[in-house]
Amino acid sequence: MSDYLLETKLREENEGLHRRTKDSAAVLQKMLESFLPRFPNYTDHTMLHSMDVLEYSNMLLGEKQIKRLSAAECYVLMMSCYLHDIGMGINQKNYETLSEKIDFGNYFETHSRDDAETIIRDFHNEYSGLFIRKYAELFDIPCEEMVFAIVQVSRGHRKTDLLDQAEYHDLMTEYGIIRTAFLAAIIRLADEIDVGADRNSELLFDSSKVNSAAGIEAFGTHDSIRSVEVQEDAIVLYIKPIAPKYRELIRILANKIQNTLDYCREVVSLRSDFCITQTDVKIIEIE
Repeated sequence: MSDYLLETKLREENEGLHRRTKDSAAVLQKMLESFLPRFPNYTDHTMLHSMDVLEYSNMLLGEKQIKRLSAAECYVLMMSCYLHDIGMGINQKNYETLSEKIDFGNYFETHSRDDAETIIRDFHNEYSGLFIRKYAELFDIPCEEMVFAIVQVSRGHRKTDLLDQAEYHDLMTEYGIIRTAFLAAIIRLADEIDVGADRNSELLFDSSKVNSAAGIEAFGTHDSIRSVEVQEDAIVLYIKPIAPKYRELIRILANKIQNTLDYCREVVSLRSDFCITQTDVKIIEIE
């Protein structure tokens, strides 16, 4: 069982840091739900998803490797699991002010500056990082090194170059070492494999109101993946397609997960003495 391994390790190593994560989780629940009205066609980015990402992180790491983590790493990884999608729920004022600090490159050559929803969705990891830094005191993050680490690991759940040693380097703190590239690789893969049917809980979503073609396909694909299992050597998608077309969509998604798995395995291998033991993404159709 991998339930609560990181939380248990942190509580045993440093009760103060453990308390900070619990307090932050309580504050974040409502904040994360604020994405729902703005993004009715997108999959879940609430605390339910954050908790799933945390549990998948537990599974990917396993008990033996979690025992080797410092208290600082447990804290940073847990906080990043809670905070990595906070950028999806920013209000208009924060959207305007935080946008001034993002390097959009040539993005607006093909996208409208007036389409705030698409901009937020495409850069939500950057908005998350900026939001965390702006409100670090609210989350009671104890030192600048940990603020930096949580920002980078949260940003790292998508797009960023985890092999860039200027962006992702090891930090020493009074709470122990923080291997930011390693932690970011774990959260990126954990986020990528949260694709099962429970990703769009009926407690939060009325799927009948999803009206975009992409949204309908995304929700249908999740509904067709009945569960995800992290085995020692593989990540297994157990599927029951709700319509024939979803077999191909699931195959495309599985290839995307495989690419992320390969990249994260490389990062962990090159930037730490830890490992990701899973090598393949498998699809098993069930009755």
